[in-house]
Amino acid sequence: MKRGAPPKDPRGGHVRLYWAILDSPAWRVLTHADVRVYLALRRKLGRTNNGDINATLADMRHAGIASSSTLSSALHRLEALGFIEKTRQGGIAFGGKLCSLYRFTDEPTYDIAKAGVRAGAATDDWKRFNNMAEARAAVRPVNAKNKAKVRLSNRSASTIEAEKAFSGSTIEQVGKTPVRPSKQATTPKNILQAA
Repeated sequence: MKRGAPPKDPRGGHVRLYWAILDSPAWRVLTHADVRVYLALRRKLGRTNNGDINATLADMRHAGIASSSTLSSALHRLEALGFIEKTRQGGIAFGGKLCSLYRFTDEPTYDIAKAGVRAGAATDDWKRFNNMAEARAAVRPVNAKNKAKVRLSNRSASTIEAEKAFSGSTIEQVGKTPVRPSKQATTPKNILQAA
């Protein structure tokens, strides 16, 4: 081992998530799929490749993301909440077969000429949200067509920001019994006795 070099972890590489990120209002509105995509992207982060991280469906399958719409929605929400930023727009719609590239906003970037990424400091865009309501507003779908597909988290950050009281019973919420009325009430007694 070299003098002054950090010792290697005998268990191998790891993904480091700071408490500031985990406790942020932006993190608390992420869905499970969003977190899974974030962790899969974070697994690709090395010492100098921030900004040159791809998120192709083929690469995300090992993380359990098998749907292109799930991946697209998760990437959109992670961008809207400031956890990642697109450094190169890809896709067939933009005249090529290159994939989009991303950077993590909590890490600095270095010059990567082949990807067109310029050096820059960490911007921590996820810190701009003061509460969960602001974060939810950032990821709300613009049109009604996509509204049914996006399911936002109902978790609450604290008792100060608590949401409506949860009632698991539909009977309490509706006020009527969900049972259909019986046909016996309208059937004459003599027909019932003959059967």
